[in-house]
Amino acid sequence: MTKAGFAFIIAGVFVYFLASQTQIGWLYLFDAIIWGLLVLSAILPWYSLRSLQVERQVLLPGSAQLELGGPLEDETVEVKLKVTNNGRLAKHFIKVLEDCPFDQPEKHQRAFLVTNLSPKSVTAFSYTATCYRRGYYPSANITLQSSGLLGLMVRRCTFQLPLKLTVYPQYYQMEGLPAADAAWADWGHAIKSSAPDEFYGSREYQYGEPLKHIHWRNTARLGHFMLKEFEQASQGSVAVVFETGHDFGTGRETTLEYSIKIAASLAKLGADSGRQIDILAGETPLHHAEWREAMDYLAYLEAGGKASLAELTAALEPGQAVVAIVPAIETQLIPALSQLASRVREMVVVILEGFTADEIPHLLSSRLKGSNVDIISCSRGNLEAAIEKLGNALFSTGKLTVSVS
Repeated sequence: MTKAGFAFIIAGVFVYFLASQTQIGWLYLFDAIIWGLLVLSAILPWYSLRSLQVERQVLLPGSAQLELGGPLEDETVEVKLKVTNNGRLAKHFIKVLEDCPFDQPEKHQRAFLVTNLSPKSVTAFSYTATCYRRGYYPSANITLQSSGLLGLMVRRCTFQLPLKLTVYPQYYQMEGLPAADAAWADWGHAIKSSAPDEFYGSREYQYGEPLKHIHWRNTARLGHFMLKEFEQASQGSVAVVFETGHDFGTGRETTLEYSIKIAASLAKLGADSGRQIDILAGETPLHHAEWREAMDYLAYLEAGGKASLAELTAALEPGQAVVAIVPAIETQLIPALSQLASRVREMVVVILEGFTADEIPHLLSSRLKGSNVDIISCSRGNLEAAIEKLGNALFSTGKLTVSVS
């Protein structure tokens, strides 16, 4: 009930009291009109929402359908809404309140007005939404609202409709040196063939795998996509390490979100070179992951994991390149990082700065800097520049070099 509805009720009670005291006939008539309007305002909104159905469809960008099955952060999708009147009478002034949880915070709620909906008819409308933050969005509500002609009473009917939308983390391209394949492979395990990527056959293409390795001749001959295979016992890989127990910052500008974007950029780098990645974070670290598997893992990753840095890195394989991502406030991780550096041949530490007070970034860099450790500073708001520096450090030193097609 609206404020106007309460006012009508108060007016109806007052007029009835006045009529009973004065016994004036037209006051009784006026009071009856007031209560009649109230009853009508209660029935009409209820009837207006009967026999209405609503549907939602999210149309993904072409790149998302082809590569990942979902959009990246900051990509736009088109959301289509359809309201169907299955009743025998027309419906009027129906407000559609759309909840869009993956859009920018100020645009989570949208309202549309259907002024007239004929019997057995459908009305459709659409809008463009920006995928603000990575994550999985299983469902979202749509509310139909009617307040009748006078707006005295409001009735709402809420539909929980499936979304099943995965928004993947943003990544940044890192370019490698032309002769980097051998250097990456040197970090990995033994390779059976004389060349690290010696072609020896083909197999059926699986959804999400890099399109650059499609074997077009066999595809044309067999009538379905075939993928080239390369003879390797195990590919060289990189391990990305970060804790998820604490997340500093607000919105998308947090240490966890920055760590995930750095990991996604390294995963893309490996995918472009046909390599795998280890992501050591959360409660269940990911080992030997392909591109789609790594991006799924990062999209679903949430803050709150209790695994320590030492526990996460216990299963590191000999010879892996390690990129450790550490918030500047987490100075208690210095012993664990120092121990990790002593176990690996080379390590890069990315220090995330500017996310909370009382940070001491120079303490981390001074304690960790050594012959086999490189330090990359990543201040808040400068993630892309830091990833570029990370790429330059890896490629220029030859510690982790890959070729990117």
